[in-house]
Amino acid sequence: MRSIIIALLCLFGSTQLMAADLKKGKKINKTCALCHGAWGQGTAGAKSPRIAGMTTGFLVKILSEYRSKKRKNAGMLVTSGIHKMTDQHIEDIATYLAGIDLRNDPRFDVDHAKGDRAKGKKIFMSECKGCHRKNGYGKPKKGIPALAGQQTKYIINTIERFKARTRVHDDDPEDDLFDDMFPKREDMENLTAYLSTLDDVTEPRSATLPGGKTILDRGKPAAKDKNVEIVKAPTNEALPGASVSEITQTVARMELRKGISRDEAIVSMRNKAVELNMRLVGEQHVSKALEQRGEKTPYLAIFQFCNLSDAKAIVHNNPLYAAYMPCRIAMVEDTGGKTWLMMLNLDILVDNTLVSKDIVKTVIGVNQKMLEIMVAGTTGDL
Repeated sequence: MRSIIIALLCLFGSTQLMAADLKKGKKINKTCALCHGAWGQGTAGAKSPRIAGMTTGFLVKILSEYRSKKRKNAGMLVTSGIHKMTDQHIEDIATYLAGIDLRNDPRFDVDHAKGDRAKGKKIFMSECKGCHRKNGYGKPKKGIPALAGQQTKYIINTIERFKARTRVHDDDPEDDLFDDMFPKREDMENLTAYLSTLDDVTEPRSATLPGGKTILDRGKPAAKDKNVEIVKAPTNEALPGASVSEITQTVARMELRKGISRDEAIVSMRNKAVELNMRLVGEQHVSKALEQRGEKTPYLAIFQFCNLSDAKAIVHNNPLYAAYMPCRIAMVEDTGGKTWLMMLNLDILVDNTLVSKDIVKTVIGVNQKMLEIMVAGTTGDL
């Protein structure tokens, strides 16, 4: 069995890269944060891998593959606007994410996975250590990213996709490396059980953003901290992806795709909500009600979704979140006749401070589900 990280995350060669604009990368990251968290930390589950700290070359490679549709993810395509990104956009966001260092910050430790860690360690030490180093953080200069800190279910999902040939390994469609690897699921679980311990705190410290800026503990005033970079990115340039409001940074929006009617979008959102166990607990057809009163107005409807367990956990952590429950998606017609779907971005609502790790994961999970509902409405899927 060759290097696990090469198998999991694909080999990539050195790439000739242009100078990156970190301020622009930080701005683009607002869209990435909708699913991956404000610091790219990812969360439990196969859909939100940790992207912070991955090498620039690897990030450029995978983003380019999504743009060319070599890799496919409908939700990411619509949310990130990757199909509209230029090479410079990709370089900017890749460099920004690569510069986020979460190592040894206990707030970002991944959850321990089930399995036999001792057996997993034997696999790692015999097959992985050579490329990924004993500490599991890879060799950035050689383009080998870290396994330490990566979300467990994402690693297992990637292995399974390689085995099923639904994801190409090492840019080689004929690569059969995984055909006989991990004959039992428990082998993968043992490996990931050990991998999940590699980012455990040894010398606790605060994580940093590109440029050595410290990610603050909750409650510390950013404006008074000399280590914090306050950046006001230019607002006159339209960047790809679901736009995030520059005023409050709490609203994400997507335009209905051409050819998709409002009724089709509504049906698709309802169906996707059922699939995701998000209850449609209310809807207000505002413009329709106003028209019945003789007031003509652009189209406006509001749809409210809720997962009761998630809502309970979030509000219990901080009652202020109750003001944002249930989660809403508004369907709005603008002055130009275009129809948009809009939602609150709960992850950025955390206001660049960390609540407890479990609640951060729940918030990102709610964001993901709401985004999936929006994507279904935008595209007419379902």
